[in-house]
Amino acid sequence: MDKKSIRQKMIEKRNALEEKKRINLSNQIADIIVESEIYKKFNNICVYQSFRGEVLCDRIKEQAFLDHKCVYLPVTDKEAHSICFYQIDESTTYVQGAYGILEPVILPGHITLQEPALILMPGLVFDSMKHRIGYGGGYYDRFLEKNKKHETIALCYAFQVIDEILPYEKHDVLPDYIATEKGIF
Repeated sequence: MDKKSIRQKMIEKRNALEEKKRINLSNQIADIIVESEIYKKFNNICVYQSFRGEVLCDRIKEQAFLDHKCVYLPVTDKEAHSICFYQIDESTTYVQGAYGILEPVILPGHITLQEPALILMPGLVFDSMKHRIGYGGGYYDRFLEKNKKHETIALCYAFQVIDEILPYEKHDVLPDYIATEKGIF
């Protein structure tokens, strides 16, 4: 199957997930992340604002604040086809940004990610080799290609990891790990 058909099939499957189940699975994934050695070794944690049924990062973000970690969210520049991570805190205000995703309001002097971080990233479908298919924008690929000092964990539900090897491009950047409600691999 091509990327477009795989993408559409998984969107339908993920959209069929009931809200209560999505929250429960997201909380299980969050617990696995915040108890992991990978999370514990980083002072900087990059989360994302979930949309379209993605794994929720809210619980991870809240725990990172409690753990006195620096938390960052991506802001998308559609014209430049890029993302940049900005530090947030409990008082951050948000505005609807690119693709309808909530992004932090950027004020003068806002801190951008400079130090190595654990970047939690979304994705739509993954295979056992950690190839991923997202929405086709390539934003994380471009950011990670230029910023190799970070470690990444892609978050998804277990049914989003398939046995079949996905089509991939030479420029695709694979996540270091994939986390589902069944664990991190």
